[in-house]
Amino acid sequence: MIGMLIAAAGTALVLIIGEYLWRKHILRGENARKFIHITAASYAAFWPYFVSRQNIALLSLVFILALITIKKLKLFRSIHEVKRATYGEIWYAVSIGVLALLFKDNVIYAIAVLHMALADGFAAIVGTNLKHRAKHFIFNGYTKSIAGSLTFIAISFTLNLTYWTLASSSSLTNLYISPVLYSLLSALVLAFTEIAAPKGSDNVVVPAFAGLLLLLPIFISHIL
Repeated sequence: MIGMLIAAAGTALVLIIGEYLWRKHILRGENARKFIHITAASYAAFWPYFVSRQNIALLSLVFILALITIKKLKLFRSIHEVKRATYGEIWYAVSIGVLALLFKDNVIYAIAVLHMALADGFAAIVGTNLKHRAKHFIFNGYTKSIAGSLTFIAISFTLNLTYWTLASSSSLTNLYISPVLYSLLSALVLAFTEIAAPKGSDNVVVPAFAGLLLLLPIFISHIL
């Protein structure tokens, strides 16, 4: 129970700080949204170390209800200032619960959530702030950017390589696969997934795929 309170209080603090920065015109638009997105999700990546999986899933349900209420009452303008259609905040809350139940390994869960926090978050910031220099393109009716996608690939590659270097490189070694090559291939797959996922669902699909790609060599190594 104490762990849940710490997780909820920390997330509420991030929202309050984000709103304060928005009202002071320090952060606006996509930068304000992504500040909250990156900070809150990075914090959530380490919840399993002090909150049970079941309680994280319960927290995600509470956050979904809270986000719907915030949207209806038009609170926390820092989240909802952006006018484009998106369900990203709802998907974000769903993702935390799904990933907690899906991945029992704390490190894999953390890497998966950090894809949502860092790779997706900074990709959006780079694409937005570089504007026309980011070289935008349209995919399935949604505007994306080359600069944002390259940022995603770089961060995803770093996260994957960190995992394989520090946590479980033996699984790739047994399959005669280079950690660098597998990390790059994983990053490319996840970058395309992020581009193709509609209306904020990338907040669930991308981290889920990120975790599954980490589990895949381990699973294959065990059955061979």
